Formats: sequence, structure tokens, C-alpha cells
Amino acid sequence: MSAPTNAPSHPSPRPSSPRRASARQPSPRREDLLAATVRYVAEHNVSDLSLRPLAAGIGSSPRVLLYLFGSKEQLVREVLAVGRAEQLALLERSEAEGGSARETLDLIWEWLTQPEHRGALRLFFEGYVRAFGRREPWPDFGTASLEEWLPPLERVLDGTRANPTVVLAVLRGLLLDLLAGVDDESDSSDSSDGSHARRVHAAWHAFLDATLA
Repeated sequence: MSAPTNAPSHPSPRPSSPRRASARQPSPRREDLLAATVRYVAEHNVSDLSLRPLAAGIGSSPRVLLYLFGSKEQLVREVLAVGRAEQLALLERSEAEGGSARETLDLIWEWLTQPEHRGALRLFFEGYVRAFGRREPWPDFGTASLEEWLPPLERVLDGTRANPTVVLAVLRGLLLDLLAGVDDESDSSDSSDGSHARRVHAAWHAFLDATLA
């Protein structure tokens, strides 16, 4: 889950020039390019994202992206932070409107499983695995994602018997299962994709039935 908002700041791991901007330097151009990258990720299969096609697709250049974001990895982290902010905002809005734990978790599931979010989900899981190697800027990525998600889940699940760690683990496991069986080149309503997706959705709802009964 990927990744949306008070994401920790990470300096550029290997600045090639003292003129390179800070990975967190705010500017209208930087924000515009970040938003364009989020849209690009929603529309393309970006596994092992390459800066050159990304830059061409959003009307920039690899050099400008590196200058503004410090590294490809840092740009990816910020794309994931945008999605994470949206997800956490959904949780907060559902809480504020008095949504039940079941309604709130279903809302998050529906958001995460929308086709336009598959690219960001793949980037999230790729970053999660890279965190095992302890290489910049990923070493804290896995633990940070837990620290950001467990407190709001604890609030959502307060008063139920559900364990937030287990709920998060099942959610992420089923999202991986969904990604493994969905072909972005085909309509998810087609027989093979549709059957796989229905199975995963059914598993999530069955888990909530058993956990929140």
C-alpha cells in the first residue's frame, strides 16, 4: 500500500553535482511533474520504471527529473506517498462520517483494487522487497509503511476483535495475489482475469465476515 503523506525525508543518495536540488525542494514545476508522474503510473505498466520513457511521457527530461527529485528511487517514493495520502484520507473521512470498521475497510479495498492503481501497487511491492537490501533510499521503506498504517487501522478496528497487524497482512497478501493474476492488457471482466479477480475479492470479503462477525 503504497504507498500518500507525511512521508519521511530522504536526501539524494549519490548527488552527482553540488548544484542538484534537494530531493525535497518545493517548486511549482516539481509539483506539476510529480502529479504528471502519478498520472503516468496510473496509465502505464511501470514495473522497473525507466526515467527516459517516463520523462518523454510527461514532457520533461531525465536530467530535469534527477535535478528536482534527486534519483529515480526518490521520485518513486514520492509517487507512492501521493497514493498513501489518498488512502489515509479515505480512512479519516470514513471515520469522521461514522463509518463502521467493515465499511471503512471495504472502502480502502475498493480504492486499492481499482485498475488505475495497479501500477502504484506494483511499485509499492517492488520498493518493499528492495527495502530488504537496505539500499538507499529504501532501507526504512518497509518499517515506515507499517508505522504509518498500523495506528489508523488500530483506530478503525477499535471495539472489534480484529488484530490490525493480521488485517494489514491479509490485505497486502490478497493484493499481491490479485496483481499476480491480472493482465493489464486485457479487460478484467474477461473470463480468466475476471474469475481470478472475483476469487480474490470473495476471499477479502470472507475474511472480513469471519474477522468482524
